[in-house]
Amino acid sequence: MVKKIKKEIAEFPYSKVWMWAKRIFWSILILAIVYGAGTFYPNPLAKKWANEELRQEHTKWAQNLGLVSKTMKYKTKKEFIKELGYCVDYINFTTPVDKRVPIEMLVGQAVLESGWGTSRFAKEANNLFGIRVFKSTAPHLLPLGVEKWQGWGVRVFKTKCDSVKEYIRLLNEHPAYEDFRTLRAQMQATNQPLDSVKLIKTLKAFSTTTDYASRVINMMSKIEKELSSK
Repeated sequence: MVKKIKKEIAEFPYSKVWMWAKRIFWSILILAIVYGAGTFYPNPLAKKWANEELRQEHTKWAQNLGLVSKTMKYKTKKEFIKELGYCVDYINFTTPVDKRVPIEMLVGQAVLESGWGTSRFAKEANNLFGIRVFKSTAPHLLPLGVEKWQGWGVRVFKTKCDSVKEYIRLLNEHPAYEDFRTLRAQMQATNQPLDSVKLIKTLKAFSTTTDYASRVINMMSKIEKELSSK
């Protein structure tokens, strides 16, 4: 009996068992790697879907809380800052955290570009940043003194808040602002607050003026003084 058992053991196909064991092991390992990669490094499409669902959910919350993209009405500098702040709060609330832009920088640029919301483009085109269009069929205004289409115009928006939303989109998507997105991501990865002074220095492509960043930084200081004054 003992010899028979030994013989059966000797003849048992261990090589096949080991082969299947290795296959099962590697299958489990590959599944674990794929799952981990999908969890910690989701593919861009899945990430886009998740962000869109989150944005829609935040939009619903904003509407329930009474935060809406409304028409900006103002007569004074303080009122302009206040109305613009409401607009930025609404947009940031409905935008994924990693896509947000600091309010100080946005307000500083809007004030500088629109002359506190009093420029022709701000009043007639609801454009606070001088955002351009390059198709003559798109709603636009031409600069004063220019009577014919010269390849670009200043885009016309339905509301001023729409122009803020479009500018944030450009910062998040346009290739010219890659440095801005890289620095912002670095700040967020290390849990640093978004530094408007450092971020504005990355927007070299926004203006041909060499001292543009300094002008925005100075404007941010003026805005702070304006808000603190009686």
